[in-house]
Parts: sequence; structure tokens; C-alpha cells
Amino acid sequence: MSTTPFIPPMPPSSPEEREIEWLRPCEGPSVSRPQPPVGPREPSYYLNSIIFKVEDQIFKVPRYHFERSSEIFATTLTLPAASNAHAEGSSDDNPFVLEGIDKVDFQRLLKVLYPLDIPQILSMPKDDWISVLKLSTLWYFIDARNLAIKQLDNHNVDCIERILLARQYEVSTWLRRGYTELARRDFGVILDEAERIGWKTAVQIYQTREAAVKNSNYNNRYGGGPSYQNTDVESTFREEFRLADRASAAYGRGPSV
Repeated sequence: MSTTPFIPPMPPSSPEEREIEWLRPCEGPSVSRPQPPVGPREPSYYLNSIIFKVEDQIFKVPRYHFERSSEIFATTLTLPAASNAHAEGSSDDNPFVLEGIDKVDFQRLLKVLYPLDIPQILSMPKDDWISVLKLSTLWYFIDARNLAIKQLDNHNVDCIERILLARQYEVSTWLRRGYTELARRDFGVILDEAERIGWKTAVQIYQTREAAVKNSNYNNRYGGGPSYQNTDVESTFREEFRLADRASAAYGRGPSV
């Protein structure tokens, strides 16, 4: 069996060749340089971001509040796929699309979740806080919802609007307050208001007011006008209040007054 004889490489013969040989890179195994140690990540202040698309607008915000403050997003964003580098919300080209959401409402919610100017947040107008209440209720941002309820209590919201907001966003305390104010004011429910709150509710308010007038006959003997201050709203709307309390309880304890 024949073998190929080993032929050693010829050494460089001239000074020029020796210089070139010296400059050639070493073909041996590469040696990696040691990397400086990386410190541990502080869990509260090492924030990843998420990219949303609402209507035609792109938003990039820290994931923190969406993962920690919302029951809905906590489930969605902590799924295994959410940690993938190519998952929804990882880039402008692959945003997390929020269908059916108005970008104005979303902007107003972000003002509260990520305030750039706290005094400005607390002085937001009524419509801004209604937007915050709307989305915080939809996505179970409990703290933002409670703040919106508390701030709206400081705004001029009439009893009809309060009733409608209470029904739409599950605020049982507003429902009681709205019905009570409506039943005890000096004049009854007008046509436009009856259409907004529903004719059944309007009739119940009327009946409650009439019952209160009958119970105030003693005052009428002495020339006093009809009194609506003792209207029994709680008895009239007991079942509706019970259901409203149950729905509101799903959002935990409301804001302290």
C-alpha cells in the first residue's frame, strides 16, 4: 500500500518573504476575550417596551403597566409567544393591534398610566376622564378606573349623564346617586331625559315621586309644597341596584370617598 510522502513547507528564503510570513494571521484556534461581568437586572426598573397600533397611530410604551395593572393584558402578554423576539408588539412592523379602540381614548389612558406632568393629569377635563374610565373598565386597569371615578366625582356631571355612565361602566354608586338626584329635584323627568334613561325608569321615578308627595300630606295642610326629599329610591330600584352592585364588585373595592 503506497503512502504520500510528507513534504515539509519550505522556509522563506528571502528577508521579504520572512517579513510577509510574520504578518500572516495565525491559523491556530481562536481565543475569545473575556467579557466584563453583567450585573443582575433590577426587576422594578428594567423595563421592556411594547408597540401598539390604534387606528393609524403607532405607540411604544413600557410593558410594565399592561402586564402588572391589567388582568386582560396580564394574561395576553405573559403567554410564551409574547416573549418571542418576533411576537406581536415587538416592532413597528409587527405591532399589537387594538381593534375597535379610538386612538384619542388610548392617548388619554396613557396620560394616566405614564404621566409626564402630574398636575396636568389631575386637571384633565371631564371627557378625558370618561375615556380613561371607558378603557380602564374594558381592560380591568383597576387603579386607573378608581382614579377616573374619583376625578369625575369632582366634575359637573348631571344626574342623567351620571345614570348613563353608571350603566355603561358598572359604577353602582353613581346609579344610586343619579336616581336619587333625579327623584328628589323640584321638577320631574322631561321627555328628552325619559328617552335617554328609558321609559320604564322614567315611570318608576314618577311613581316614586308621587308616593313621596302622598306621604307629605301633613305638610300640605299648612300650605307647604310637595316634598320629594323622602322618595324611596332604594325600594323602587332594589333589584336593579343589587345587579349593579354585583357587576361593580367585579372591579374590586371602589375609590375611597
